[in-house]
Amino acid sequence: MDFRQYLKDELLKPKDRILEFGPLTRPTVYKNTHPNIKYADVRSTEDIKKLYTANDYLKSTGLSVDLDSIVEIDHVINGSYKDSFKGVDKFDVVILSHVIEHMTDIIDFFEDVTNVLKKSGRLVIIYPDAKYCFDHFRNGTTFIDAYDVYKNKQNSSNRVFDFVFNVINENNPNVFWNDGNRGALLPDNSFSKAVKAREDAMKNKLPDDTHFWPFSDYQLIKFFYDMDRAGYFKFDIEEFYPTEQNTQECMVVLKLKDKKTIDFDSYKKILNKVSPAVKEIEERDQKSKVESKLAVIEDENSRLKEELAVIYKSKKWKYAKGIATAKNKILRRNGNKQV
Repeated sequence: MDFRQYLKDELLKPKDRILEFGPLTRPTVYKNTHPNIKYADVRSTEDIKKLYTANDYLKSTGLSVDLDSIVEIDHVINGSYKDSFKGVDKFDVVILSHVIEHMTDIIDFFEDVTNVLKKSGRLVIIYPDAKYCFDHFRNGTTFIDAYDVYKNKQNSSNRVFDFVFNVINENNPNVFWNDGNRGALLPDNSFSKAVKAREDAMKNKLPDDTHFWPFSDYQLIKFFYDMDRAGYFKFDIEEFYPTEQNTQECMVVLKLKDKKTIDFDSYKKILNKVSPAVKEIEERDQKSKVESKLAVIEDENSRLKEELAVIYKSKKWKYAKGIATAKNKILRRNGNKQV
């Protein structure tokens, strides 16, 4: 599924007030079709272009950014969203595509973003599945990691260490979905550089554009569940789309809770659907079906080869071949081409 096209066709209305955080070069919709969309970032347009001229994040991940395609930012976030959007009408939809993994305090984000949403509003998150991108070898995020940062006002220094130590320069999802020599991709990043990055982070000097919070699609939903049980998640899951074969994104549509209760049935249904064990079985089944089809084709090819071998040995074939040879000789004598 093309998530962005789905949002355009099914969720976003032309008159909706939409806020998209961190659109960079690929906003979900443009102002010519949705005039009430606003783009926000922690940096101005000029500062974003400076950042993506060259930085450690791009070097580490192998990504590139077309500076001319960076969209103009309408709102620069300064401090909390509550303060940054003071006096601004609330939004029908807030969109974050490949953004929440960059938040230094992810729990604080989910609490603060409620301040810019209408009561009937939706929060849409498109997330890069860590299993199928340059975060493949990262140590997954746990709720306690995020809780320590949020509750104890710690910085994300351990997450910085993990990023610098384990990120790889490969972001093609096909490489991770298809059987291949993944061992060749094992990170060999410098331990001393990772330690230095952690020490700098402890002094609030963070590296460029880090992925602090790597999740698989399963881990993301489990993280929401843990936040919900702890009382830090003010949303219910309205829609969820797991990562599809040969892609690297999942998508979740959240709505503000009507009641302070946990929708256990919804979590159970989703987690059963995307549990690692279930996905592995589905992948094996898909692979088995392909292998079965190939086996049928190979059997058919073998059968046809055997039939052709019998035909070639038959008297009729030799007789027909002799006639064709004689005919071609006559045609050559007359200056005509072979048939």
